[in-house]
Amino acid sequence: MVNIYNNKRTFFYKLKSSCKKEWSEYTNHKFLSDLVSNKLPDKNFKNYLVQDYVFLQQFLKILALSVYKSNNFEEINRSVNFIKGIDHEIKLHINYCKKWKIPLKSLNNIVVEKANSAYTNYVLRMGKNGDNLDIFSCLSVCIIGYGEIGFNLSKIKNWKKSKYSSWIKMYSSKEYQQVAKDNIDYLDALLKNSTDKKLNMLKRNFKKSTVLERNFWECFV
Repeated sequence: MVNIYNNKRTFFYKLKSSCKKEWSEYTNHKFLSDLVSNKLPDKNFKNYLVQDYVFLQQFLKILALSVYKSNNFEEINRSVNFIKGIDHEIKLHINYCKKWKIPLKSLNNIVVEKANSAYTNYVLRMGKNGDNLDIFSCLSVCIIGYGEIGFNLSKIKNWKKSKYSSWIKMYSSKEYQQVAKDNIDYLDALLKNSTDKKLNMLKRNFKKSTVLERNFWECFV
């Protein structure tokens, strides 16, 4: 695998470089180091899976908004295909929950953590007031961030011995790395018609999104 996350020519690299401290706290969080080293208690990981199930549903709503905010068929088609991908991921997620003996009925009665809804609500708010560049620059923290996290964790010695290795495998997989790369490229495409004033706002929104995603990990350590 090639490290696509440190290509200095991409807009994504500029975004994460504008908040190095926050990005490091997010992508090197204790939740992740405990996950790869097998120190994360089962109940913490199960709580994460349950909360992530809700997160994915909110993610679909954000992508539906991105369809509405699209300026051409190419953008519409991209968001629709993304929705199909997330729908598939939710089905995989349900099977994952079964493996961890999480009752499916419980997935319909989830008490949502404030740190969970804070990020998706923020992205929805930015998207309603902005455009697809606003939406996907905030979402890149999650979409591309998980790709970078999976890539980095798969470089750690003995990661396959972790009982959570299937989670690492999912986000370090060739398929997910391609999703991350596509989104890095898409950000660059969306940026072409932007202004310097907008650029500063996008960096602020990215930083805020990174902090909110870091806070989400805090629920599970």
